[in-house]
Amino acid sequence: RIFQSLSVMFAYNCLCWFLKDVVLRLFFRQVFVLGKQRVPKTGGVIFVANHHNQFVDPVILTTHSPRPFRILCAAKSMRRAIIGHFARAMRAIPVERPQDLAFKGKGVVTAEFDSTRLVGVGTKFTEQLTVGAKVVTDECAFVIESVTSDCEAVLAAPTLTAVSGSEFKILPKVSQAELYKSVYESLSTEQSIGIFPEGGSHDRMGQLLPLKPGVAIMALGAMKDAGVEELWIQPCGLTYFHPSKFRSEVILEYGEPLKVDPSLAVMYANSSTKREAVEKLLGDVETAMLATMIPAGSLEEFRAILVARAMIKSSQKMSQEELAHSIRQFSRVLSEHRAQDDVEKLFLQLEAYNKALKASGQRDADVRLAPKKHDMLSVTLLLRSIFACFVLFWIWLPAAILFLPVSVICRVLAKKEQKKALAGSSVKVKANDVVASYKIMVALILVPVYNLMLSIGVWFVGVRWVESLGWIWIPVFWILLPSSEYACLLAGDRFLAAVRAVSAYLWSFKSGCRYLVKWRSDIVVMVQQVLSDYSESM
Repeated sequence: RIFQSLSVMFAYNCLCWFLKDVVLRLFFRQVFVLGKQRVPKTGGVIFVANHHNQFVDPVILTTHSPRPFRILCAAKSMRRAIIGHFARAMRAIPVERPQDLAFKGKGVVTAEFDSTRLVGVGTKFTEQLTVGAKVVTDECAFVIESVTSDCEAVLAAPTLTAVSGSEFKILPKVSQAELYKSVYESLSTEQSIGIFPEGGSHDRMGQLLPLKPGVAIMALGAMKDAGVEELWIQPCGLTYFHPSKFRSEVILEYGEPLKVDPSLAVMYANSSTKREAVEKLLGDVETAMLATMIPAGSLEEFRAILVARAMIKSSQKMSQEELAHSIRQFSRVLSEHRAQDDVEKLFLQLEAYNKALKASGQRDADVRLAPKKHDMLSVTLLLRSIFACFVLFWIWLPAAILFLPVSVICRVLAKKEQKKALAGSSVKVKANDVVASYKIMVALILVPVYNLMLSIGVWFVGVRWVESLGWIWIPVFWILLPSSEYACLLAGDRFLAAVRAVSAYLWSFKSGCRYLVKWRSDIVVMVQQVLSDYSESM
């Protein structure tokens, strides 16, 4: 048993290393982790986080956590070919969701207003319905209390809307006994679990969907039924800057841990105050989670915050913790003091600046990199960038051409999955939350196969020049290729940075550049002034 436990932990650690130091390092340019010291070192811990990137979120959480934990994963995802294998290897706890088991009911249903009687025509209630199942129509949803016959059922509560001859789908009642058993076993032995309380991923950046009560029920149930005395809820905030793009950045921040009050467990044990205890803890969890995020009321507001972050970052030297604190203060100023004239003026300036950038085809980085004056120093920097472009181009170009097929296939299949996810969701805006996950999943299969084909091709060509080149060189090439590809990737990052520097210098000669540079400088001053004016109230 000890050997089996050690072998499982060894496999788990190897997988974490692969996901963190290979997969994430390749896809993201940088993953910033803030506040690790806040994570409790003793007691059971429930890690809670926002969910803006479907399968990438749990990977980032589990591989960067100072304490290992078991993530709660939808059973539907664990039944998928690739995700399922990784999830089981990461010791994920499956969660069966009724919506994942939904199916179309036979016939049509009718229910009068303020009635507990559901009548069907051509239905098979005795076969398809069970006590606690949910019948969902276009108008509303009903919970079944009992089934009378194939064409009649009793509802748990009177209807709020009349339904007449409507088609319906059925969400079966799912027992979560095994789920709670696994959770309680982990927490009672001072282990940790991870959960996304929103219930599913979405791309509403800077926002939280209404939290599901499951996290509060698990925490209070563990204290009441499993005898857990010390239990913490650790909020985690994931902030993506262009979440679906290759070589983007992400911040993982651990907030102040929330210790579950034993008095809430006492309230939870009392049927009359059970709901109140759950709602109180759930509200505290939501507040703690929002404190680790960069809140935004709309997409335009989130874009304004991103530009403000770039301006704050470039205007003064500060650590990632200080930068995260400043931008979170700024986002709170926008949300809480928007009615103030100076704050509203700043937001309108940021919004107009974003539109001007889009109209000119430039990015904020181009404006920042544009030289303020064309002196010898700027010419020297230009020549250095041109030299870097010339040298790195010959490394970047062959690699870009070589991996073009992989890039195109990943992009096409990710777009296809994005359309499918958007069609099946009512909360996604553009379904950008599934793009990065699908690109990585496709690449995990495609890249090794593609590298094997390249290795065979290199060996086949090499044999013509060196007859003694045996087939054993195929696996050697296959092993060596990833290292050279990673080197090319880093060279590509520097090549594109040098290209942007040269482009910004050349663009600085255009008439519109001077105006944007001056405009940006004015906005930086406004941002700093607003932060200074409202920092005490924050």
